[in-house]
Amino acid sequence: MKSMRDFIELAEKEGELKRITAEVDWNLELSHIAKLNEEAQGPALLFENVKDYDTPVITSTCTTAQKLALIMGMPKDTPLPEILRGWVKMGDNPIPPKMLDKKDAPCKQNIIKGDDVDLYKFPVPHFFPLDGGRFIGTAHFIITKDPDSGWVNLGTYRSQLLDKNKIGTQFIKGKHADQMLKKYQKMGKPMPCASIIGCDPLLFILGAARVSANISEYDVYGSIRGEACEVVMGETVDLPIPAHAEIVLEGECDAEKFMEEG
Repeated sequence: MKSMRDFIELAEKEGELKRITAEVDWNLELSHIAKLNEEAQGPALLFENVKDYDTPVITSTCTTAQKLALIMGMPKDTPLPEILRGWVKMGDNPIPPKMLDKKDAPCKQNIIKGDDVDLYKFPVPHFFPLDGGRFIGTAHFIITKDPDSGWVNLGTYRSQLLDKNKIGTQFIKGKHADQMLKKYQKMGKPMPCASIIGCDPLLFILGAARVSANISEYDVYGSIRGEACEVVMGETVDLPIPAHAEIVLEGECDAEKFMEEG
């Protein structure tokens, strides 16, 4: 498994994904359906007909033991304790990522820059009535790099859509990305970032996991998969990007600028 498309194919084959072809509103309805489905321990849902958009939305990829087993490369009926034992051993044989040429990276097929960037073209859900807006980054991760050591970190930090070319990200105090951000702040520079939306779900899980400092989640991914994660350099940032990502948002985070979020 290298991509979200690989996961969709496998999960559907194993009866762990359902396609929703009826029109669903991105404003509250989609999230409500997903929530009810997750409470019922249901399959992953692929919404193929989101109101006002041509782009599909997938939810609930990691919400049951069956789907976690598939993501970990195990049979879907693997007991949860066995899945966890495999998880504990996840970093035993780290494999660094493999850099691809840009021409070989599927994520480079469509590139939008500058004033042409419009994040409102994506079907970003409004999840709950009292949310302060639409959140483009939920089951995603953000790539950052330590300016001193070059250590590449993958971390899951929620991101709210604030404008056509701006997202607000909540870097939790003390987390790895926050530690890196403070270093850039002392240097008087913004921190290069890349937000990854839609990829091999294992990368998202690792971004949300507690991986030790100075160890890249890419290396742990290689240990679990038994082969290197394929990456490619970003277009505008000096960061390794998953080559099979669906959506990549490249930009900078300025530690001196704050906006309302949540």
